[in-house]
Amino acid sequence: MATNTNAGRIFEVCATPQQDNLTEAEFAALTYVRVSGVGNFGETGSSTNILTYDTWDDEVTQKGKGMTNAGDPELEVRYDPTDPGQVILRTMAETTFNYAFRVVGNDKPDNDPGSTPTIRYNRGLVTGPRQPNGRNEDFQLDIFGLGLNQKQITVPPTSGA
Repeated sequence: MATNTNAGRIFEVCATPQQDNLTEAEFAALTYVRVSGVGNFGETGSSTNILTYDTWDDEVTQKGKGMTNAGDPELEVRYDPTDPGQVILRTMAETTFNYAFRVVGNDKPDNDPGSTPTIRYNRGLVTGPRQPNGRNEDFQLDIFGLGLNQKQITVPPTSGA
């Protein structure tokens, strides 16, 4: 199995609010705009609470699954006031709507016409941007918070054969 870095991955946004959960086909049918200058994208995926309950008649704590958090990643970008994707993110951050996001992987099989890379879909709120500022040799950055409200859908890479 090949090992991939994050270099070459693409983060995209859909400017149309998506208030309800989407299927893979509904995510794929949307129109996305690439966000340029992505330097870091935080952790996504489900994190489920583990509940515990102690009883008098059992020496082992009983456990069960609770609520699942779909993720609260931060998206760090090199500030570009004219980048269409960043402009859309700034507009999204001013609303209370949910939006769709797509991350396109860099793991498309080589020399395989018709193949596709891994695609991950998420849906949620956008907050920010925040600016970390920094020192004289730091880049100007914007950091957006994403509050994901739907479990991530992952589409594995496919072969065109």
